[in-house]
Amino acid sequence: MKLSYGVVWREGTLPLATGKLDLGPRRHKLDGLADPHPVARDIGYESLTAVRVGRSSSDRINGQPTVVLERRTGFPIAIAAVAQPSIVG
Repeated sequence: MKLSYGVVWREGTLPLATGKLDLGPRRHKLDGLADPHPVARDIGYESLTAVRVGRSSSDRINGQPTVVLERRTGFPIAIAAVAQPSIVG
């Protein structure tokens, strides 16, 4: 079963991206645009060290709480839902 959500995300200090998050049985896939360049991230669950709700001001995107994916390598990725901001909480 695959689920998709409209999201915005920020990878470390890179520009904010807008697109969709697909949740699959073995990985997350982010696909969208950032400053209008295409951007995609394929994140296997085994590459994550932690998943947490980001409630601090530095974790938030546009004032909304985020889900933060901490990875073994690379910047953390903060993800906020677009259509249903309450889904993160």
